[in-house]
Amino acid sequence: MIELKNELKLKPQLILTPQLKLVLKVLQLNILDLHNFLLQEVQSNPFLELEYKDLPENNYIEESYFEEIKLKEEVNFEEELIEKRFYFGKEEPEEEWNWEKTLKAEEKLIDYLLWQINLKELTPLEKDIAYYIIGNLDDKGYLRISLEEIAKEFNVSLEKVEKIRNIIKFLDPVGVASLNLKECLLTQLEFIGYDKSSIPYILVEKHLEEIPKGIDYFKNLYGYNEKEIESALEVIKQLEPYPARNYFDVNTLYIEPDLIFYKEENEWKVEVVKEGPFIVRLNNYYKNFLKKKKDFGNNPRVKKFLKQKLKDAEDLLKALDSRYSNLYKVGEAILKYQKEFLEKGIKFLKPLTLKDVAEEVHLHESTISRIINQKYVQTPKGLFPLKFFFSIGYKSKEGEELSAKAIKDYIREIINGENPSKPLSDSAISKILKEKYGINIARRTVTKYREELQIPSIRERKISKNNRERGVFYD
Repeated sequence: MIELKNELKLKPQLILTPQLKLVLKVLQLNILDLHNFLLQEVQSNPFLELEYKDLPENNYIEESYFEEIKLKEEVNFEEELIEKRFYFGKEEPEEEWNWEKTLKAEEKLIDYLLWQINLKELTPLEKDIAYYIIGNLDDKGYLRISLEEIAKEFNVSLEKVEKIRNIIKFLDPVGVASLNLKECLLTQLEFIGYDKSSIPYILVEKHLEEIPKGIDYFKNLYGYNEKEIESALEVIKQLEPYPARNYFDVNTLYIEPDLIFYKEENEWKVEVVKEGPFIVRLNNYYKNFLKKKKDFGNNPRVKKFLKQKLKDAEDLLKALDSRYSNLYKVGEAILKYQKEFLEKGIKFLKPLTLKDVAEEVHLHESTISRIINQKYVQTPKGLFPLKFFFSIGYKSKEGEELSAKAIKDYIREIINGENPSKPLSDSAISKILKEKYGINIARRTVTKYREELQIPSIRERKISKNNRERGVFYD
């Protein structure tokens, strides 16, 4: 017979307290996300308030007067609480949501034009000329290379080049590969059915610079009536002066650094970014109100609510303090390892792992991962994600440690210097790395790094159809 009974057992178990959960949440926010999070918290907690720096009547407490709040301290609401301020990054105005933004096409103009040209019945030579023209378009969609240069490159007549360019001009977007604005607009007019005797065509061909002068100018010049001129100008306004506009536009990404690495008096230093348009601090009115027991009357729930909100506010300030101190320690550890990169360049980027930094700052690897996630650092060499400084490494024959990023840079350098007619195989690159730089890595590793760099294989790099399709492969 089964016997049922109760018994007590001691079992060690990790329990995440609400305060610890808040610390972990704040820790992984970048400065812009943190900024938005704090605005939400201020709206829901009466003990938190904002003080905007650009208001002249505000009096600010110097940073030297700040008293550190330790995570282990318990909040005593009966005692005078410490005012504490934190500075945060600049807020970006919130835009009204637009579903059309989520439907934006990512297709590039060159790929779209190549797809269209491949549907045309052209000879291999004519396609090569078309690929070459497409590969030399600028960001606006205009051809920025002379027709004579193209003819010389392929050893063909100017008429042959012009024939191919005219085919491209009438692809979508119409007017692409034009030599100037006038030709681009005339191509679009011709495409939509206006011949050389039409008013819009005449205005663009002969009076493009005078178009801004308006209806009266052309009415007196040609004797056209006002409606004809107005209609023609309206048609011209609808034309696209930059055919590639919609294909080179990208979604704006706002990035604000969480750390700054800078050199002062020949010494590298790290700074946690705290400056911003407002200060978050505890609200004096509610602190004083909470200490006056008579104000609560016979409603203890009001006092209980306020005590909880006060605790939440203090927990948030402690979490922010923890975030800044840990971010500073991690930044300092990264700077210690990567000073040579900041001074000499990518080839001096050392291998660095989460474990290395965790041991340096006495935190767990998962905590380091949270700290560096989606955070950026401003350096004299530009803006970098903190993850950039972490990579596996290898040793050269001299015993020097090299990061995977440094080896990728060597691979790119070797390929950029190769003979285009005789590109190097991955095995050959592996051999050069070993003989010239003392870096012993396998062919498959070279292949992996080359693909990560988005550099085509040996077959694709040969001077052929694919080479002309893509133009320059590597930056």
